[in-house]
Amino acid sequence: MMLTLWLFPVETAAQVFRGGVKAGITASEVSGDDAGGPDKLGWFASVFTNMDVHQHARLQLELLYIRKGSRVYHDPWDDEHGNQNNAFFSAQVFDDVDPISPDPDGYRDYTFTLHYVEIPLVLQFDFSTITRLPFVEQMSGEFGLSGSTVVGHHEVNMEMDVTDEMAAQRPFRAAELNMLAGLYIPITDGLQFHMRYSQGVTPMRTRCSRDQMACAHALECYRKRHQFNTVWSFGLSYTFFVRE
Repeated sequence: MMLTLWLFPVETAAQVFRGGVKAGITASEVSGDDAGGPDKLGWFASVFTNMDVHQHARLQLELLYIRKGSRVYHDPWDDEHGNQNNAFFSAQVFDDVDPISPDPDGYRDYTFTLHYVEIPLVLQFDFSTITRLPFVEQMSGEFGLSGSTVVGHHEVNMEMDVTDEMAAQRPFRAAELNMLAGLYIPITDGLQFHMRYSQGVTPMRTRCSRDQMACAHALECYRKRHQFNTVWSFGLSYTFFVRE
C-alpha cells in the first residue's frame, strides 16, 4: 500500500468511487498432479469496488467466486497410433498407493474440481501514461494479490469418486496467497473485456512428504512437494455505479 501511494499519490480533489460486477470463464491447472494444462474449464463471478489513487490509477477490492482445478485424459492407444489428444501425460512415476494413479497400462481419466471464495486487491493503471499507440492507450492493466480459501471440491479418478479419500490423505490449506496480473480492453463506457493470470504463491495442499521426493535444493523440494493453483480467466467487467 505504501508503494502504491508513493507511485500514485492520492488526489483527494478528484477522487472517484466505482462499483460493478465481473463474470466469465476460467482455464486452470494444478501443479503436482502430473497433468498438463490448463485443461480444466470453469467459471467465475465477482463484485468489485474501486477508488482513484491517481488520475490514471485505481485501487480495486473484489469479492470473487471462482472455480479452479485440473483435468487429464490419456489413452496409450493415442501414443501408439500417433493420435495425440489435447491432454498431456507426464512420465513421472506415481506412488503405488496414490488414489489418483493411472492404471497399469497407463490409461488415465482424472478430474479435479475446486470451488473458491477469493478476495483480490489490485492496482489498476491506464496505459495512456506509458504509450500513445491508437487503441492501446485506452487499455489498462492490473497487478496485485489475492487471498483465497477452498469451500468445496470434487475428485474423480477412473470414474471413481476419490474426494473423501484424497481430502483425508492430502488436507487443504486453510488459506492461499496468489499473485495476479491482468488486462482490461474497453468495449463501451462501462463495459470492458477482462483477462487475468493468477498464480498460487502458497500451496493449496501438500502432495508428499520430504522422504518421498528427491530434489536438489530446498526451493525445488518446496515446489515438487506441494500443489499450486494456476488460472487464466477471461470475462466481462461492467461498472454500474460511479460517485465523486
